[in-house]
Amino acid sequence: MNILKYIEGVEVEDVIQEILDNIHIYGPVNTHDFERLSFIKKYHPQVFSLYEGKLMHLIGLFYKTTTPQSLIEEVYSIYADAIEEDTGHRFTPIQASAFRKISDKRYFSFSAPTSSGKSYLFRELILNTEEDIIIVVPSRALISEYIFRVKDMLKDDTSVLVLQFIENVNIYNTTRRIYIITPERGEDLFSKIGDLNIGLFLFDEAQISEERIRGMRFDSFVRRVDRLIPNAKKVFTHPFVENPQAQLLKHGFENDSAYARYNQSSVGKIYISESNKGFHYFSPFIDDKNREFVDVNYDLVEDVLINNGTLLIYISKNKIYDGTYITDYAKYIELCPKLDEEESILIIDELRSFIGASTALGDKHSHMIDMMEKGIVVHHGSMPLFARLLIEKFVNQGHAKICFATSTLTQGINMPFDIVWIDNFRFQGNENIKNLDLKNLIGRAGRSTPELNSFDYGYVIIKSRNVGRFCLRMQETTNLSESSMLDSSIADLDEDLRDVSEAIQNDTFDNDLHLTQSQVVRLSEAEINDHIQLILDNFLIDEKPITGKAYYEIENDTRSAIKNSFKQIYISHLRKNALTKGEASVLSVSIPILLWKIQGKSFKEIVSLRHAFLTNKDAQRNIQTRLRRQEILPSEAATLREKITIRHSTIATSLPDSGATTAGIFRRNTSIIHFDYDILVYDTYDYLDKVISLSLSDPLSAAFKIYHDKTGDNRALILRNYIKYGTNDDVEIWLLRYGFGFEEIEWIKGYIVSIDENEIVFSDEIDGLSDSRYELIERYV
Repeated sequence: MNILKYIEGVEVEDVIQEILDNIHIYGPVNTHDFERLSFIKKYHPQVFSLYEGKLMHLIGLFYKTTTPQSLIEEVYSIYADAIEEDTGHRFTPIQASAFRKISDKRYFSFSAPTSSGKSYLFRELILNTEEDIIIVVPSRALISEYIFRVKDMLKDDTSVLVLQFIENVNIYNTTRRIYIITPERGEDLFSKIGDLNIGLFLFDEAQISEERIRGMRFDSFVRRVDRLIPNAKKVFTHPFVENPQAQLLKHGFENDSAYARYNQSSVGKIYISESNKGFHYFSPFIDDKNREFVDVNYDLVEDVLINNGTLLIYISKNKIYDGTYITDYAKYIELCPKLDEEESILIIDELRSFIGASTALGDKHSHMIDMMEKGIVVHHGSMPLFARLLIEKFVNQGHAKICFATSTLTQGINMPFDIVWIDNFRFQGNENIKNLDLKNLIGRAGRSTPELNSFDYGYVIIKSRNVGRFCLRMQETTNLSESSMLDSSIADLDEDLRDVSEAIQNDTFDNDLHLTQSQVVRLSEAEINDHIQLILDNFLIDEKPITGKAYYEIENDTRSAIKNSFKQIYISHLRKNALTKGEASVLSVSIPILLWKIQGKSFKEIVSLRHAFLTNKDAQRNIQTRLRRQEILPSEAATLREKITIRHSTIATSLPDSGATTAGIFRRNTSIIHFDYDILVYDTYDYLDKVISLSLSDPLSAAFKIYHDKTGDNRALILRNYIKYGTNDDVEIWLLRYGFGFEEIEWIKGYIVSIDENEIVFSDEIDGLSDSRYELIERYV
């Protein structure tokens, strides 16, 4: 490909006609052709516009076409009408094909590019399926996006229950249910499966089956639901996979099934290498020997941002944490003025309130909020789910100019940009997963706009040193395994993973206690009654949890004994008899956070309490008191404050983890004046999510339930509720089961007359609620 030829306009009309003919004969499957079209539209828009309407017809983007202007356009328009008559929807050919196969078959597995219109197809399936639906996604980050989109599309139909966990509630007012879950949460389905009428399973991003442990759990879930609900449709989707039929073969879904691999493109890409902030066009579809690099001759990124375009920078988490992303991309950050739109300010204020950040410079100052006020967002896996949801809303409403993101963006989250700049080329997993993640990321470049007769394209920027590897991965294909890891040996697995692996293979989970049966046996046989009694005696006073302050006022020996008791209970469900130093350190840090959680503290309150402890607020107050009494000068107070160092707190990690270290979230002897509030926010969420919710909650809850069954001590059930739900209040537990968070429960509770699995009865006082608050509950009114 001679890039200069397209820039200079040599015979571009002939090239356009050649490409149109190719698309008519073979379909829109050649990404190299779309690259050439992108260059022609960029440099010769007037010539290109003469063919743009015809191109939209040939690509099959019928929702972007106008009245046919030629015979061939008329033919494609008739085809579009035929699709609509057949399916009842203005589908593209890809969407129509998938829709027909889903309608006709019990099993369907397909692969399609990121911009294939899968979201619209799923929208129509969700709106038109009359039975309950289970949507299985690979990450909780993707759950938040689905919840937002599904609730938005069903905002006028309050009879549909939409939840991110399996609960059968609001029975009197519900006609059908849509659950959006990860494979891990799928276990909750089997205790309630008899109460549901499931007609469709959507397994989105089903390539998770290639991961070792999560893939086994995914495959186990697929097989169990097919055995228990054989007549429900099962749909598997993947991006850029060569053999989607593998998903059917590995489970024996060969009868009443279909598969398809859709290679059709709809959005073009222009590829650029970068070195020392200099840009050069190149094509990944040309071999190394003939590859050319053409100077861009201007700052393309600056030009896009100035013209209201958007930029995604794929970056390492370390660069976000240490702030180097701000200095590395300062030139482009400075191009983003402070936002003044009311909608954007409302979202920013909601996020600031959620994390408890201060509104001015101070010890709770958030750089993340500072950036957001200029339309610059960060997005990574340690951000609280609610924060990620607000950021995705912020992006999709068009307020974001620049997004710095980690691998969470490769997990199917629908946040397209004009430019994708790949700063970090370290992708995780095997080569198949690395290739998929790269192609998924590239798929975010170029927004498919609703503008009629308009071909869309985006830019992909690669560091020059990575161009060779990039081109190889672009050309490599990705294949799924045709056999399930469920059918393979687990002898080579780490000891920490074997319990779950065996239970998945042998279907030996305890659905009520959310542990494997072997783990339940260990807890039942362990000598931990004295440990549980010590915790009950010290953690509960008059059936209420003690305060965080009271916990720190407990004598050191007793507090150490409590930590040891939690450790012994947790260890009892494992195959091993001791935790490593790193694991023990993580567990130690988690205990006061667990205590705050069971007290029903909001996220920002927990962050604030950790902040006060880590920055030694008592010592700071003492300095302020001496300053007010004029015992010291302001300069002396500043010096004394600077000498206070941040207390050590081990970085959160999931347990068990034999590789866990005792490394802290801040370097030792760091002054409190260098405290980074955002890092505390991220680490606190990791403790609540990775450590407490995913690692500790189930084994601790199971231990207290087993203890109650043995002793009849009702305090054990009370503490189990606090650990599992964060409360022992029946109304609050029901509200949690209805999908409300503690921040919402705090004000909703006062309007509840009665609540159970059948319905929520509200008082008449809800008529006085603000629109935003009423919106949250109107589905249940």
